Parts: sequence; structure tokens; C-alpha cells
Amino acid sequence: MRILAVDDNPIIRMGLRALLEGTDGVTSVTETGDPDEAMAHVDSGTVDVVLLDVRMPRMSGLELLPRLSGGATVVMLTHDDDPTTLSEAISAGASGYLVHGALEPRAMVDAIRLCRNGSQVVSGVVAGARETKDGEPAAAVRGLLSPREAEVMDLVADGLSNREVAARLFLSEKTVKNHVNSLFAKLAVTTRSQAIVRWIQRDPSPDRALDPGRRGPHVGPGALGAGSVRP
Repeated sequence: MRILAVDDNPIIRMGLRALLEGTDGVTSVTETGDPDEAMAHVDSGTVDVVLLDVRMPRMSGLELLPRLSGGATVVMLTHDDDPTTLSEAISAGASGYLVHGALEPRAMVDAIRLCRNGSQVVSGVVAGARETKDGEPAAAVRGLLSPREAEVMDLVADGLSNREVAARLFLSEKTVKNHVNSLFAKLAVTTRSQAIVRWIQRDPSPDRALDPGRRGPHVGPGALGAGSVRP
């Protein structure tokens, strides 16, 4: 992987370079705090993965993201753990969203690899009682689904595949797929990543935090799974 770290803090960029250089599978690490330079690197075709900060003075990561995601895999790497920011980043084309300190270094590198290989990885965003993006009361979102669909959605949000959900709930894989298609329609989403973003925004229970112990899209030390959150 050829990695570009984009962050206005030079200390963070230096730390990422020190972490990633020499890592198995990483062929080069470039870093910049300049959004124009970041776009030039991606446009040149010399970058596979961009690690992008959210809060930057000249141009925010969310503004820069759509200009980079067409030419590289973009993983947000930030201190911002707001679920709304996560939702905006995923909608704008981010393949991952990692909060600083949520993952040990080795797990972070594995998460980057997962994103590059087509998965979406989220770690360090804490779910909380809040309104959804369209203003619908958060408590009403779960009520959109049947109890079984909500049970399936909880497991999907934990990163389980349809086959794994079926095994956990003692259902056929076809039945789980039908539940997933139904809950997608009810949540007005088309992908697993969109469903997860909406689900974690509305879920008020503290144990639904995207903590380091979860797998799949919720990745933590020693718990990385290969499951994509794409449909």
C-alpha cells in the first residue's frame, strides 16, 4: 500500500510515518498538511490509501474527502468521535472512520488494510441518544423495525455477516437476508454501512459504543474481522 497521511498537525504526521514505514505491505508513506498537495498526490495516481483528519484549518477533511475518494481509499483518522460527523464522512465516500487512541497500532494497520480491501471499518465512535440526521427522534428508529429485525440489525451493527447472524439466531441464511432487505427498506438505506450509521446514531444503550472489542466494522485490538459492511 502507498499511504498518504493528511493532517495539519506535523507531530501526528510524523507519528503515522514512524508507525507505518517498514510495516509489512506498506511500500511508501507520504505526509502533508496542505489540502492542495494532498489532491495533487492522489491525482498523480501514486496513492492507494489516504489517512485524513476531519478538523483542519484551511479545508476540513469532510470538504476534502470527496476530492480524494475518487482516486484512493480514504480512511478518516481523527479525534472527532461525533456520530453525525461519522455519518457525513461515510456518506461522502470514506471507507473507514478511526478515532485516535481507539485502536492499538497493529489493529489500526489491520483496519487500514480492511478498508483497502473493500470493507468499511469504524472504531471509537460512541453511540448516544440523539436525533437522526433527518430530525426523526432517535428513540423512534428502533420502532421502525419488528423485534426480530431489530435483533438482526443489532448483530449486523456488530459486524456479523448474514451467515453469522443466521448461526447466532438459529435461522436460515435466506431468512436473515429477507430480514436485512426488509429493515433496509424501513430504515430508508441501501447498504449495510448506511444502516449501521443510522442504527448507532439512535441507540442510547451504553454497551452499543463502538468499542475496541468489537469486530468487523467495529474493530479493536485482537478482534479484527474480515467482514465487509457492504450489502
